[in-house]
Amino acid sequence: MSTDKYNELKYKRGFLLTDRQVDAPHAHWKYLSIDKYHFYYDPLNDVLFKDTADNWVLLFGNIIDIRSETMEKQFIASEALRLLEVSEIAFFDYLDELSGRYLIFYGNKNTAKILSDAAGLRSIFYSTEQTVIASHSDLVNEVTNSGESTKVDREWLKTYSSSLIPGHFTYYHNIYFLTPNTLLEVNTTNVRRFFPREDIEIKPMEQIVEEITALSKKQMELLSKSHKTFLFSLTGGIDSRTTLALAKDFKDKCHFFTYRKENFNSSKLNAFIIDESIVKEMTYNLDLNHEFLTIDYNLKDQDFIDFTNVMNRNITIQHNLRLAKLYLDSFPSNLIHIRSNVYEIGTMSYRRRFKLPKTPTVESLVLIYSKEAKDDQRVYDAFKQFYETIQLDQIHNYDAFDLLYWEYRMGTWHSQIISESDVAHDTFVLINVRKIIKLLLSVPLSEKQDKTVLKELINKNWPILNYWEVNSLGNPTAHYDKQFDDVGIPLTAAKFQSGSIDGQRIVPIRKKVQTRRMKFCLEESSPLEGDFVEAVIPLKTEANKSSHCILHLRSPYENIKLKGRIKYQIFLNNRLLLEEDVACWRETNQISLKWKKASGKDKLKIKVLSMRDCEDWAWGKAGTILVEKIILRNGDKIEEDQLQVSATSPFSVIQK
Repeated sequence: MSTDKYNELKYKRGFLLTDRQVDAPHAHWKYLSIDKYHFYYDPLNDVLFKDTADNWVLLFGNIIDIRSETMEKQFIASEALRLLEVSEIAFFDYLDELSGRYLIFYGNKNTAKILSDAAGLRSIFYSTEQTVIASHSDLVNEVTNSGESTKVDREWLKTYSSSLIPGHFTYYHNIYFLTPNTLLEVNTTNVRRFFPREDIEIKPMEQIVEEITALSKKQMELLSKSHKTFLFSLTGGIDSRTTLALAKDFKDKCHFFTYRKENFNSSKLNAFIIDESIVKEMTYNLDLNHEFLTIDYNLKDQDFIDFTNVMNRNITIQHNLRLAKLYLDSFPSNLIHIRSNVYEIGTMSYRRRFKLPKTPTVESLVLIYSKEAKDDQRVYDAFKQFYETIQLDQIHNYDAFDLLYWEYRMGTWHSQIISESDVAHDTFVLINVRKIIKLLLSVPLSEKQDKTVLKELINKNWPILNYWEVNSLGNPTAHYDKQFDDVGIPLTAAKFQSGSIDGQRIVPIRKKVQTRRMKFCLEESSPLEGDFVEAVIPLKTEANKSSHCILHLRSPYENIKLKGRIKYQIFLNNRLLLEEDVACWRETNQISLKWKKASGKDKLKIKVLSMRDCEDWAWGKAGTILVEKIILRNGDKIEEDQLQVSATSPFSVIQK
């Protein structure tokens, strides 16, 4: 390819919206006049404009209506207009059920607004000084001549974060990202949040799995009618494995690939080696049409330099231009790439990694960006403006840090990764629809952190994919022994919850549940007094019969000099029976409970509780509880409402 041909890649699949006529970036771009606005676009994108006497709507990109199960843009535009004339809320409710990678420009004689798909994968940049909106920040700057921003610094990529700049900023003066779940009022350049519009409700895991499965499979079915082959990126991680399970029925239409790195010196290289090993086993055993793509980090010839010079106009932050070049050289341009990156929105990613308050502050946003930036006033000011712009205080009962990951991490970082690959192909993410993301966020708190919903989606749709460990070598059967592992009652029905006794804090937890054993702990390094995590295990007891429960429990930390921080407690039907300081005894504690209850349906609860504000010494991890097994037997004859409790640990305190 020559440099001239690479120039054709500039702003590929892009658009430009202005209130005046300008020169389009390329002669082959098409043009629409909408009221007083001018819309220029690369014809590689699907575009449909439709209007009534009062309203109009423009659809740009790939869209699936999962409510009506159609990709027909005429229908989608008509339905959007019909609901817009009912109310804007009805219109927004409809948008929650649109999947794909798209933007919607809509309005009437008095106003015009623009918004993106659920995760903002169709990037929208805008100027606050001129009516110029485009798919690329460089394109907005090219039309406005805005120049460099004084509010952010390109050096921050080296100093603070190599993948993000603060909030919705770009490197250009008064040119910004439009983040997901917000819309831009074009006339005033005001940003307005339109999602969420109501509280989120916790739902049963089974219901969530059923709904996501049905909605994802229907999308694959609709996409398969217009695409003979899909590109599918496959790794050793759980996200791509979940999408693979959902796309199982269409695996023969997929060309799977995994990239590996050559001449690459990094501590992260081992992760790619593990990826390669896992993927080799998966593709061999599952008969997948797969290839490895090798990224050569010695590639520095003039051809690559010419390519890079163009690509630097297309993206705000580089991800991997060598990979983008490899895509361009390896695959036909008419394929659509099925990606799997959006699942992280539903896994409490920020709360798992940082100690965060219940409600967000500007300081907490800076912390997430970079610990090193905590004293940088310019970074603080940028996030303060971002916080105010996206109205993070108008989110009902959603966790602000879930939305922040959704709108900041996905909306700015991941959207630019996809923009890099636009020169080669378009992209589709099955769960990039607010209805499905809402389902992911409806998972109980404890299940989010453990990615339980992803494991259950795999179990339902292609359970063999759980045979391979996630991002590590080996498989479950290598460690399985029936006589060791099939003893005790199943613990998969255990329900976890966490919080603080005063109810003022969100307390993250870490847990792992196998069939008959589990472990859990507080995620915080320095839990505060009253922070707790608990597991509630239903016991299948019979009414009017005696029961005997034998609990094999172990807390592996032992340092009796540091007692008084964390303890565990055992409850039966919310009655406290036993407690012990975790610092006293690291051996297995065999706890015996005997009782008789008239109604049956008993519940065993194991609770980890912080007794004081702990030092930042990894006390959450020190309080890990290992439940090795729980055995439930018929008990000796015992009087109703009597209770017998014993323990083998000399430090257990039995409550009378």
